[in-house]
Order: sequence, then C-alpha cells, then structure tokens
Amino acid sequence: MTCQECEELAAAYVLDAVTLAERETIEEHILACPDCERAVSELQPVANLLPVSVPAVSPSPLVKEYILANVQADALSYRRPQQAQQQQRRGRTQWRQWSRQLVAVAAVLVFALIASLAAWNISLQQRIASLNTPPVSISYALKGTSNIPDASGQLVYLPKLNVTVLTVHGLPQTNGSHVYQGWLLHCKQPTSVGLLTLQNGVATGSFPGDVKGYDAAAVSLEPGPAASVSAPKGAIVALGALTSSTATGCTQ
Repeated sequence: MTCQECEELAAAYVLDAVTLAERETIEEHILACPDCERAVSELQPVANLLPVSVPAVSPSPLVKEYILANVQADALSYRRPQQAQQQQRRGRTQWRQWSRQLVAVAAVLVFALIASLAAWNISLQQRIASLNTPPVSISYALKGTSNIPDASGQLVYLPKLNVTVLTVHGLPQTNGSHVYQGWLLHCKQPTSVGLLTLQNGVATGSFPGDVKGYDAAAVSLEPGPAASVSAPKGAIVALGALTSSTATGCTQ
C-alpha cells in the first residue's frame, strides 16, 4: 500500500467502514510509516467526537433520498473510468477493484453524513449565536507513565454539551479480561469515570459533566472484566494535571 492509498482510506478506516483485508493492509502500512500513522491518529479523535457533537434526531425522508441518490450517482460515474483502468492494469486482483468501489461509496456516505450533521446542528448554532458566545472546548493533556511511556492523550470538556471526552493513544491491546478505566482525582482520592473502549491502540470514553473540583485525570489498566469501584487495582498508564480546574485545597 502506498501513502496516497492510505490517505484515501484513512477517513473510512477511523469510521470502521473498511473491509477486514483493507484494515489489515492499512495497519501494516502505518506500522512502517510514521507520517500515515500520525494522520490516522489525528482523524480518530474527530470520529470519536461525532456521536456527541450534535443532539440525536431522526433524519427526514428527504435526507435519506439525498444520500441514496448521491451513492447511486457516484457509483455510476465511478464505474466508467474504472473499466478503463482495468484494461490498463490487468495485473490488479479482483478484490482491489471492488475495494476501491466500496471506498468511493463510503466516502459519499461520510460526506453526506457530515452534511446532514451540519444541518441538524443549525438550531444549536443559533442558540449559541443568540448568546453571543462562541463554542468553546477546554482541553487537558495526559502523558504516559513509566508503565507505558509512549502513551499520550487528551481530556476535552465541551461546555455547550456538558460532556467530557477522554482519548488516549499508544495503548497496547489488553490481555484476557483486562480493561482500561478512566479516573478523576481530588487530593489523591480517585473517582471512576467508567471503562474505556480500545480500538487500534486508542482508548476512548465520555461522561456527563465537567472536571470542576478535580486536580488530575488518570487512566489505569484494571484486571476487569468489570470496572474497579473505589480505587485503581492495576497500574496507572497515563496521567495529566487539570491545571485550570477549580479544585479546592487539600487537608494536610
């Protein structure tokens, strides 16, 4: 796989809209290509935030017709140049030809979905404009500990949605029943924010509310399969200070 082919499939990859063969090929490529690995890593948080970026509503029949019409039109327009390419590149295998058609359809669906989300977000933007206040997110950095020094992540609070999203990159696949769990700490006293979902080395999770009153965030590797209750039982793999939080002083 070339870097250009990886770039073309990156958006579909982070949305889990590729075939198993394509996923294996992409993951093999990004292991050997730091530039493509960084590009895919930058796209993943955007995909993770899509479910919480707008209120959940049911699309109208017109939106459904628009998406299907675009998919059909794109498939027809793509098929003609594809036939010419088949004559010039007879050495390509059949699965590659089909995968490119699927990528084209997936790309149309992605862009149509983004357009629909933008339309659904109009009412939210109008409310923000009426307050004369731009949308703001508050971000805090997390770094890997000595247990996993290459790990890094962010804790992002979205005030308008009152939701906090935790994302950590560079985590190894868990073994057995082990799970990754998020924590907020005040005066070294931990509060669980739930288990994180791990996919392709990226752990993500979200919870309602902000981090007011806490002075640090952490991610631990727990024995699982359920979340630990009162405190981490496993190793802390990522940690970050909430430097702009309003945590009160701790009793000595």
